Amino acid sequence: MSSVSQRTATASIWTISGKFLARMLDFVSLLVLARLLSPEDFGLVAIATSVLVIVEAILDLPLTQALMRQSSPSDEMFATAFTLSLLRGLAISLLMMIISWPMALAYDDPRLFALVAVLSIAPAMRSMISPRMVLFMQRFDFKREFALDLITKGSTLLFGVGVAVSTGSYWGLAIGAVAGPTAAMITSYVFAPMRPTFSLSEWKHFQDMISWNTVSQVLNSINWQLDRLLLPRFTGLSTFGAFSVADNIAGIPYQTFVGPLLRPLMAAFSTVEDRRNLVAAYLKATNAITFVAAPILIALALLAEPTVRILVGEKWASSAPILQWLCLVSLLGLPTNMMPPLAMVMNNTRYVALRMFIEFAVRAPVTILAIAYFQVSGALGARIVAVLVAYGASLVITRRLIGASFAAQLMSFFRPLLASLPMIAFLLWVEPMLVAMPVGVNLILGLALFGGAAAGIFWAVALLLWQMIGRPDGIETIIVQRLIPRRNEVLTS
Repeated sequence: MSSVSQRTATASIWTISGKFLARMLDFVSLLVLARLLSPEDFGLVAIATSVLVIVEAILDLPLTQALMRQSSPSDEMFATAFTLSLLRGLAISLLMMIISWPMALAYDDPRLFALVAVLSIAPAMRSMISPRMVLFMQRFDFKREFALDLITKGSTLLFGVGVAVSTGSYWGLAIGAVAGPTAAMITSYVFAPMRPTFSLSEWKHFQDMISWNTVSQVLNSINWQLDRLLLPRFTGLSTFGAFSVADNIAGIPYQTFVGPLLRPLMAAFSTVEDRRNLVAAYLKATNAITFVAAPILIALALLAEPTVRILVGEKWASSAPILQWLCLVSLLGLPTNMMPPLAMVMNNTRYVALRMFIEFAVRAPVTILAIAYFQVSGALGARIVAVLVAYGASLVITRRLIGASFAAQLMSFFRPLLASLPMIAFLLWVEPMLVAMPVGVNLILGLALFGGAAAGIFWAVALLLWQMIGRPDGIETIIVQRLIPRRNEVLTS
């Protein structure tokens, strides 16, 4: 039987591959829609989706995490999870329909009324996804999630672009946002069949986690969407559209690599019982996430200008400097992503709420004042302050949860950053050449070539440092172990 590390690595490959291909479909969708629609269209839809994200996050229920804690979930547990999820989805849809008219009045744009009402269908569809999909997570089998990601994003692309081409309006963004969850819901019952049953008989298994999770989600949603709600009041729709597009691009590395890794890592945490092994697993997971995402975020920040021109065109050039700072925020926030799943697995969800409250206490006043006086620059500065506060709180909470020292936690984050220094020097050298190129085949090939070279430099330096410090257990170990057998097979064949 394979080790937990090997099973986690295999599961991570499936989840990352699925998210990567899904984000490629998002890339295509963004590329087409950004050329068909205007920054004002994106800004309008971003207002509606920002409110929807806040409402969904506030009413989020950690049903998957609660089911993951059960070694053999019963049919009654699945029925309870389905009922709770459906009630949540219907509540969100109803609430969004109720506030659609006040939103239209608040932002002085009557188009928001119908737009918000249509977007409210999406959470209802997401709420009906089969809860039995969690069984595959428990087995470290993420092949079906891989397929589900592709079907979801493929549907979003097909319907979104189709409507945008036929109407030339922002409705392409809205219809695509509804089509994806609808396809995911239907497909989930093909992969994990179950007869929808309404029951709350197993509520006790969800009660504790839901109560603290509600508090943390309320705070988290306000933390990460407050600037998106305030900016349209202090800037024009075009400027806010540029901010929104940059935010979407900066979120791609997280959605493609970090987010997918959290699910198999949570499954791995749930199998570890010894405290020392849990500390090692946590540090190894933080190290792995940083090694995977940090070089991508750094490259995206340093090559933001040519990347934006290639992806969405010259009219979005104002998004490039915003993208650079948002990548820095995401980079600093990488190590904070591991604490919430650790706390949930250890049944200490209250610590997640505590961290969110600490961040909220700093972020809310800083964001309001910064945006009022400095608009977009203020929003970016407030995000940096908030993510540093969140990192500090995560260090303290993690030490309290599992006893991991500050030095060990910092080392698991900064070692990958040290390996990135030669890559940074290389990208600073080639960036002026790429900026000077007009959009075309040469720029695309140049960006791909230099980006690949930067990745090669990073991993060469990372493996050299790993060798120099005594080959500590980490993602480098997994990579070398997977490469050596293949090399031997080539030599012996």
